[in-house]
Amino acid sequence: MSLANFPDFLLNFSVREMNGEEKHFYQFKSFRLDVGERQLLNNDTVVPLAPKIFDVLVVLVERNGHLVEKDELLRVVWTDSFVEEANIARIVHTLRKVLGEDNNGNKFIETVAKKGYRFVAEVSEVGEQPAQKSTNGNQRIVSEPPAVAGGFSAAIDPPVTAGGSALDTEIEVPPAIKPKYTTRIILFTVGFVSAVFLLFMLSFNWQSKSSINPNEPRSIAVLPLKSLTAENRNSIYEFGLADSLINQLSSVKGLIVRPLSATRQYADVSQDAIAAGREQKVDYVLASNYQIADGKIRITSQLINVQSGAVEEVFTDEQNISSKFAVQDAFAANIGQKLLTRLNREPNNLAAKRSTNNEEAYRLYLLGAALADKLTREDASKAIEYFEQAVKLDPNYAPAYAGLANVHTAVAFMGGGGNPTEQYLKAKTAVEKALAIDDNLAEAHSYLGEIKVNFEWDFAGAEREHRKAVELNPHSSAAHRMYALLLGFLGRFDEAIAEIKTAIDLEPASVLNHSIYGEILYYARRSDKAITELERTAEMDPEFYFTYVWLSRSYRLKGDDDKAFDSFVQAQILGGEEPDEINLWKTIYAKSGWRGISGRQLEKAKADEKKGNPNYNQLAFLSIELGQRDEAFAYLEKAFGERPMAMITLNVNPRFDSLRSDPRFDELVRRVGLK
Repeated sequence: MSLANFPDFLLNFSVREMNGEEKHFYQFKSFRLDVGERQLLNNDTVVPLAPKIFDVLVVLVERNGHLVEKDELLRVVWTDSFVEEANIARIVHTLRKVLGEDNNGNKFIETVAKKGYRFVAEVSEVGEQPAQKSTNGNQRIVSEPPAVAGGFSAAIDPPVTAGGSALDTEIEVPPAIKPKYTTRIILFTVGFVSAVFLLFMLSFNWQSKSSINPNEPRSIAVLPLKSLTAENRNSIYEFGLADSLINQLSSVKGLIVRPLSATRQYADVSQDAIAAGREQKVDYVLASNYQIADGKIRITSQLINVQSGAVEEVFTDEQNISSKFAVQDAFAANIGQKLLTRLNREPNNLAAKRSTNNEEAYRLYLLGAALADKLTREDASKAIEYFEQAVKLDPNYAPAYAGLANVHTAVAFMGGGGNPTEQYLKAKTAVEKALAIDDNLAEAHSYLGEIKVNFEWDFAGAEREHRKAVELNPHSSAAHRMYALLLGFLGRFDEAIAEIKTAIDLEPASVLNHSIYGEILYYARRSDKAITELERTAEMDPEFYFTYVWLSRSYRLKGDDDKAFDSFVQAQILGGEEPDEINLWKTIYAKSGWRGISGRQLEKAKADEKKGNPNYNQLAFLSIELGQRDEAFAYLEKAFGERPMAMITLNVNPRFDSLRSDPRFDELVRRVGLK
């Protein structure tokens, strides 16, 4: 990113300070934010922040008291990058942990559901004459990478240490600033080149002395590749190359490889590789960058030991750009074999399987896959569009058909996408096409199993499909997760917990995995464990709606109504409720407790029914809570024809407990096929 694109307010502060003008700070509570020096201090103690986290804080503080939408943050902070909204949520979560709460127990940063964030602490702007400048570990040191023959930069991304983020070397300094920093830049450049040379020597020595036990399982996360130049960014290079290498390594004995679905979130160019490795709980991270010039692509990969923070090896590969797939295959073969040799694993001579030869279809598939698991209607609709375009370009593209089935099933579950039956039928058509093309596609068997559970109520058939998926790909987190849910619905809780724990081991940073673990514990009536797991999940991602749904129900099962209501309120906020509506819920709870909450929910659900938008599942549950048994059975009968997910939880869901002694309930269980 160049300073021409750098946020104006950050650039203005830096230039003003360099020219010896009055320095400006933002003061809030015990914190002082020095934008010019890129420092956050708490009672004069420096609080270390990664560059992007610091930038987000500056934007929020600069706009204190006002809503800053997510799109604006993406546009201002990630000027030359395309990143997912999940990066913002993760950064805001980190900032909340750093800032803590004020003296009144209030958070500094308020979430505005589906919109963005607002810095709510009182902020004052302070000015003072500049003292002698000090060096800040978070301050960006700016240089241009030295050039070598062939048009490539000789510099690679510097290693990220356990104590901080990598240096940002891609900012160009405008001519007005360069003269004052010529000596510093020269010294830095000499020091940097020396450090790189030392790094290579250490890597060589480490390799010579390394004795990694080939019988000891090792785990690795292959991160998306990062372009050294913003104009050359391409999803096939960034995600496709990583995906190809992941597929190449996944069958290697004694090596556990995180799937692309787990590492896709680390595409941000400022991502701390070691932090990513810790989140994924792996032994190693492979962090790579690429640079394109003169019809060639050069890839530099660093093998980083997550525990020590050391770069154990640096791999390079250079290819002519004849086609993106040719580059992809060469990268997987060349870097993959070098990596396996370094890790003392037996080389894998099997070529990575590619399901399409159409580069554009593959690119569209990658885009669809990135949106498929976000569980929002907007993202699901866009994912369907991408997958449909992919199979139109290549009608024999099995993974794209499987992805299409997955998203149609998600839309049927979420509602709002028309008739759920129609969505399930579309999903089944797509997954059958996928399996007709490739019967060994593990994810297709998983999605078919999900359709058999949710729509067909063929539980035996569903278990066969899920077991087949796990057999075909025992390293698939999604396969274990979906199998765990089925086992939970069937009341086989010990087996379900074993499967979901395997899914978590394979993809430990997956919020969905942890949330489903909490859901299964809730069905198993292990409320204390469910609460512990779901509270941990909320810390991982404070904006994942379903965590608070299951947390509220788990607290109610335990009998802690107040905490259940707090989680209910958080779910309503994330669901888009306005502040006035939230205050009304609080007033009702204060006066009438949960009975009052259920009563008002039932009124709203009946109003929606009259408008032609019934939710018979919700109407049944609310009638149960209010003791309206006959009304509950009437709604359950209507729900039966729509096949909502609640039906397959009849035997395990505590919300049905008050109906279990009624013969009508026993008959309903039999009709669903659970008896």
